[in-house]
Amino acid sequence: MTTESYNYDHPVSGSDEIATTSVTIASGQNLPANTPLGQVTATGKFVECNPSATNGSQTAVYLTAQAVDASGGDTQAQVIKSGTFDPEQLNWHASFDATKKLTAFLGTPISLQKQSAVL
Repeated sequence: MTTESYNYDHPVSGSDEIATTSVTIASGQNLPANTPLGQVTATGKFVECNPSATNGSQTAVYLTAQAVDASGGDTQAQVIKSGTFDPEQLNWHASFDATKKLTAFLGTPISLQKQSAVL
């Protein structure tokens, strides 16, 4: 008997509609797709969500829809504002532990659930 495996590399894990919006990503960042974003209260710009931050960006509100290179300056980018995603497929900041990941998007239209299909 032959066993095959498949590496499912797709973050969508539910049937909720995915919606996007345009935001300003703050300069100095080079973010991969599917990175949780928080909003800096003082500027209104978005940065990688860091649960240890104290400037507003500790609360995850959006996900990068694709890789975003803002290393050269502020950049406009489409971000995901709603949908259901597999938390294991997201690019979390190193400060997120398992508990913080589970509660990261509470109060937003983004839901997290592991992939349920066995391929």
